Amino acid sequence: MERKILIVDDDSNLRESLSETLELFGFSCIEAKNAKEGFELAKKNNPDVVIMDIQLPDSIGFQLCQEIRKISKDAVIIMMSGRFLSSDEKTQGFTLGADEYLTKPFDIQELSIRIKQLLSRKGKN
Repeated sequence: MERKILIVDDDSNLRESLSETLELFGFSCIEAKNAKEGFELAKKNNPDVVIMDIQLPDSIGFQLCQEIRKISKDAVIIMMSGRFLSSDEKTQGFTLGADEYLTKPFDIQELSIRIKQLLSRKGKN
């Protein structure tokens, strides 16, 4: 079964290349450019995985993480950041429902493996 991934990032180049590459690994990708669009697409599409930037133009990723977690207990949520995060920030994200963190730039093949591992741990293999 094809897994749906929602990618929420205001950087269109990153969003598109991430989407194209993850589709090569067998995932189906949906893209959102901001938190509002991301939340609407999450409600409508019920993705298996949400990959989101922490710094979004209309919200902080932590808020979006919390909102998505309210509507989906099972989705794997991966937070991305272009900067080093403090342990307090990471703790906040995990408390709100994040499953994993990535610091940009990252290796997409490694991301694909992490996604598959997280899905199998949640019983969604």
